Amino acid sequence: MLTASGWAVQEKRNANLAAARDVAVAELSFKTGEPDYTLFVDAKALGAVVPPRTEQTRIVAEVERRLSVVGELEAVVSANLQRANRIRQSILQKAFIGKLNS
Repeated sequence: MLTASGWAVQEKRNANLAAARDVAVAELSFKTGEPDYTLFVDAKALGAVVPPRTEQTRIVAEVERRLSVVGELEAVVSANLQRANRIRQSILQKAFIGKLNS
């Protein structure tokens, strides 16, 4: 999202604030913690991008919910693929013994 907005996104170990006017550096360390990104404009720190704890909790809950749905869908797809394979094998077996139309 930052890149799409025109920010030059960099890792802290390779940070070069002169690389662009708008630079976002990932996970710089501060006394208060490590924000996701620290934003620099003309090599001056603007601020850090960290959602509030309640938003972080909400995001985690939503991701876990969606992953749960994905897991359920994977199980359904797997079961349906196995069922389709069994049906296919049954049809082929009947075709080979001449009982496909009965």
